[in-house]
Amino acid sequence: MPKVIKFKQLHLISFTGHDEITVDYGDITKLSGKNGEGKSSIGTAPVWIKWGVDLSGAKFNPSPTDRPFERVFGSILLSFDGTDVLLAREIVKGSNKFYINEVPQKATEFDAFVATLFDKEQFLSLYNPGFFFTQHWQKQREQVMKHVTPPSNKEVFQAMSRTSPDQKAAEIKLNPQAERLEEELKKLSIADLEKKYADLKNKNDKWHTQAQGSVKTLSEQLAALGHAKEIDREALEAEIEQLDAKVRSFDVDNQLVMQREFDRQQLHNKIELLIKQIRDGKEEHTRLKEQEVKTHCHACEQELTEEAKTTLLSNKKVLLNVIAQRVNDQMKERDGLKLKLEALIPLDPPKPVAETIARIAEINSVLQAERTRAKAALDLEKAKQSEADFLKAKNDSIFVLDAIKAFKAKEAELQVSKVQALFTTLSVRLFDYVKSSDTYTPAFVIQMNGKDYPALSVGEKISAGLELSEVLYKQSELIVPTFVDGIGEYTGKVAVYGQLITGRAVPDQLLKIESEDVQ
Repeated sequence: MPKVIKFKQLHLISFTGHDEITVDYGDITKLSGKNGEGKSSIGTAPVWIKWGVDLSGAKFNPSPTDRPFERVFGSILLSFDGTDVLLAREIVKGSNKFYINEVPQKATEFDAFVATLFDKEQFLSLYNPGFFFTQHWQKQREQVMKHVTPPSNKEVFQAMSRTSPDQKAAEIKLNPQAERLEEELKKLSIADLEKKYADLKNKNDKWHTQAQGSVKTLSEQLAALGHAKEIDREALEAEIEQLDAKVRSFDVDNQLVMQREFDRQQLHNKIELLIKQIRDGKEEHTRLKEQEVKTHCHACEQELTEEAKTTLLSNKKVLLNVIAQRVNDQMKERDGLKLKLEALIPLDPPKPVAETIARIAEINSVLQAERTRAKAALDLEKAKQSEADFLKAKNDSIFVLDAIKAFKAKEAELQVSKVQALFTTLSVRLFDYVKSSDTYTPAFVIQMNGKDYPALSVGEKISAGLELSEVLYKQSELIVPTFVDGIGEYTGKVAVYGQLITGRAVPDQLLKIESEDVQ
């Protein structure tokens, strides 16, 4: 069963040119009068009350500009499937206030309640036959196709691959684009697939550019190294191995010479130290020997006893013997070290290897140059391979993105073909030709008799809007009042499912409101 929205009464205060006015709606409500009498304002008021916009969906402020006012107020009493609801909005000192059944509401609560009654774009498209055409073409296409069952991927793939109109489904072989998407769409949605390959395209494009720069730089570096010289690498490596052995032998011999000299110096230092110690010992022995033994106590000056004198003399002898023994031991050690020093003959230094080292450096320089050039050549080949790989990956991303474009275009074409059956005089153009690229890009343009909507006359636009409203009704099964402004420009039949509100310009006539109910 369709959902029915019916306007019952509109009340306005200080709304554009209206000081205060009440409109009681009938099945048909006719507004007539000269220009500036507020017919369009009355038609606009219900959508302003709901969403604060005008008939085109743009933000709208109905405050009078030619006179002072205390507040702007608008209320609409409507029924939704037989249940009455009073919605109101007012502007007081620049602030919006909202009411549901005369109970103040917060903006969020008011908006949420209105959203439960109807969708904004859907209502405006059904209420104002011209609103649909003010939207972006993508929004128009989305709204028309919202309730159309989309074709399956299989149907789209077959349509993409069809080579003739009368080709049977069983005879169709998927083209490369369809075949690739068939596999890819098993894992990701078409939207995620587009994001993935758009990101890959950008990355691979960047990496390809960087790889091109690397190829250029490495090519220049390789050219700067000059042409490769012919060398016997194995012979040079064998020679350098022999030269290294010679240098190592020199190092060993030189180390032995240095160690021998170090050992001799150590022995010499020890001998010199013993000579000094022997000399000092002899001097100490002489001084002690010549020193007289005291016979008196150094504290009390009393003469020592014979026993004490004997003890002192005995201690002196013992000390002299200790010093003499120590000196004798040192002399024996000295003589032994001298014999060792004489036996430790200095070694002759090894022959210099300066020429050998120079030759090693020369060979290393040649080999290093060859290695540097070989590495540069290898790096260049790797860079070229990377450049080719990134180019291939970028082209693959472009292929998938082009396939997605073709898929979307064909999907839209199949969807609109289902919608097209609902129209009688209108048709839909799906593509625009881009001369610069010689391609067709997806589009959505309503046409009547081969003319795009913007090129239609006022009357034709009304006719197109009424037919479009009927299509949207069949899709949504939502019945709302229809407001046709400028009805005088339209000579065709007006057929709507719900209430009809018209605005007609009549010269030199004040605003006139006529309402009537019909069976």
